Formats: sequence, C-alpha cells, structure tokens
Amino acid sequence: MRDFIIRENRLSEKERRNLSILDSIRKGGEISRAEISKLTDLNIVTVSNYVSKYIKSKIVFETGLDISSGGRRPELLTLNSGYGYSIGIDLGSPHVMNDSYMVSVLTDLSGKVIAREEIKKEIESFDKMTEKVLTMTQTLVKNANIKISDIKGIGVGIWGVIDRYRGLVRYATEKEDIVSYTNLLDKLESRFGVSTVIEHDATLAAFGENWSGIGVGSSSENLVFLCGDSSCGIILKGEVYYGASKSAGELNINPPHNAEPKEKDRCWSDYDYGCVLRSRGIDLGTTARLKSYLEEHSEERSMAVEMVNGDLDDLCYSVIAEAAEKGDQLSIKILEDAGNYLGVKISFLINLFNPEVIIVGRGVEKAWDSIFPAIRNSVRKWGYDESVKVAKILPTSLGTDVVAIGASALVVKNIFENV
Repeated sequence: MRDFIIRENRLSEKERRNLSILDSIRKGGEISRAEISKLTDLNIVTVSNYVSKYIKSKIVFETGLDISSGGRRPELLTLNSGYGYSIGIDLGSPHVMNDSYMVSVLTDLSGKVIAREEIKKEIESFDKMTEKVLTMTQTLVKNANIKISDIKGIGVGIWGVIDRYRGLVRYATEKEDIVSYTNLLDKLESRFGVSTVIEHDATLAAFGENWSGIGVGSSSENLVFLCGDSSCGIILKGEVYYGASKSAGELNINPPHNAEPKEKDRCWSDYDYGCVLRSRGIDLGTTARLKSYLEEHSEERSMAVEMVNGDLDDLCYSVIAEAAEKGDQLSIKILEDAGNYLGVKISFLINLFNPEVIIVGRGVEKAWDSIFPAIRNSVRKWGYDESVKVAKILPTSLGTDVVAIGASALVVKNIFENV
C-alpha cells in the first residue's frame, strides 16, 4: 500500500546546494562558475566540486569560454535540457463547466513545453476520469516522440483538501465529495514506470508562476496565486508554504452540513449573501447570475445568449468573457459584480500576507480587461494602504497551463535536489 506518511519539507544541505546551483544554471542559460558563486553565496571551490559531479552525470554541459576581464577565460555551463523530461497533469476543477478541461504537458529540464494535450472535462466518476487521464498522457508522450525511459517523473495537480495519510481528497463545498486518488497514481506509475507525486492545484500554480512564469511572479519572494475564488497557493520568502498537514490554501470555511437549505442569514446558504468565506464557484458565480437575471427579465437581451444560440445550458465563463469583450453591457455588469466580490477576497489576502504580487488564474484571467478594474477598486476599498500600495495584482502568465506546468516543474525541482 502506498505510504502516505507526511514528511518534512526541509532539505538537507546537499539537496539545498544542488537545487540552488542547478536552478542558477537553468535560469542563466549559459553561466560561469564565478557567476553561480555570486548568485548562490557559495564559495567557488564548493561550486566547482558540485559542477564536476553534474558534468560527470551529464545533467550539465560545458559549452565554451566566456569573455575574460583578465586572466584565464571562464568556462560556461549550460543545463542539458535533454537529460530527461517530466510530465505535469492538471485534473481541472470539479466544478465542471462547458469550458472545463484537463491538461497535460511534457517539459524538458529547462521548463520548455515540448508537448501538450487537453481533454474536455465531464461530470463522471473518478475511475472514468482516471482512464481518460491515462489515455491523454499516453497520447502526450507519443506526440512528443520521446522514449518512455526518458521520463523522470510525473506531477499531478488536484483540487480540494488532501488527506495524504489515506490518499483522499475532499472538495470543500456543500456536497463535500470525497474521492481516493491512489488508483490514479498507481496506474500512472505502472504505465510509465516512474514515481508520481500529487499536490494541491493552487500550490502548483503558485510554484509554476514562481519557477517558469514570466515577469514579476518569477522573481517574487512573497506571492499568492488564486485559483478562482476557492483556493490559493502561497509562497513566502521564496518557499512554498504547505501548512502543518500540507493542506494550506483553502479560502472557504467548512460549511455545516446540517444547515437548513432556506436559511438566508447564513453566508453559506445564498450566493447573494456576499460573504467572502464562501465560494461562488470556478466561474465566480457569473453563469448562474446571468441565467437568473435573464429568467427574471425575459425582455432583455444579451450577446452571450446569442453566442450559444439561445441555449442557456451552454453558457459559461468563457462565453460571458467574450461577450463582454465585444461590448455586451449585461455581461460587463455581471463581471464587474464578480470583480467587486473577488476583490474583497484579494484584499483579505493582501492584508494577511502582505505579498509583493497576487496572481489570478483558473480561467478568471480570460475576462481580465472587464473584471480587473472592479477588482482594483474593491481592493483599494477594503485593503490597508500600507500593504495594497506594494502589491501587484496580475493575471497568470501561463494561462490555462499553469497548474500542469507547475506540476511538471515540481518534478524537475525534485530531480535537481537529488542529483
């Protein structure tokens, strides 16, 4: 049976040095030993000893000589991106919409995406979803035209509160679905012959932005990534924050399941209550809000409805975002309301963690131009000036692939640590 004992995340001195040196080479492209020494605060002799080991194991190449400022010209080092490959899988949100997908990517050690696959997500059993994930991953490897033996590991991003002792995940909603993910991991390991790790999707998204993202997210010491309005990944002082049981990041309270359905004085009972401790869903409640409004105001028209040929069941966040971009006033109003609500949640996180950057993803970024002004105004209203003035609020730079890329990057990080 799979071992679910929670281990400490503390690295040994050797692992920390491995990661520090190899990541400096990854980021540097071509870099000298002296430059690595400056970046890592390790003396040149220590760096040289580690690099010699890397060259021998062929994870690092010497590529030539740098320009000298006097004396012997320094040799340049580069990562052997073909040393091996990693796979990242995003199982998607359990709140299934018409624009919901599962995504898998295959990357080299530098983080470059070599191949990508996606499958539309449907409401189905976890076992059926597992078979689709296996098929998707098999297709990914085939299309990448690489040997299975060159794959070094697989990372999987999953939603909800993870119980690592028993291999269960609980989606924190009123339904409180609990599923086992052990069969998925076992089948992936059996099919591809490599170890497989599973992690919270928001945590992987935060790590992916910090490891492979573009811009301020990749250089921030303190970063929070929001997966819609339901969970967040946290990086503090350059390290991923997991929490005591590695389940940190849920943004919602655990609702009492014996509450009366029609209680209107409880924040978990009604989407319109306005409480930030309750999730409105992966689409921020925009689809339900638009449907409800149109049912009450049948005389009004919306471009979003025209785009789905009048079938309200086909409405989703992507359609509303596209309609707003084309100037549909009702869609814009719906997104502004969602932005005001999400901004309160963001201001709470800014007040709590005082981060340099808040990154928003899980599809919310698709309507960024429409939703961001409302988010910004709400944050300015509810956040403390001292923290708000240093916090940048940005859409994810990795788009819909952010969780999968983060999962793949986590595998690469483990490779670096254990060279």
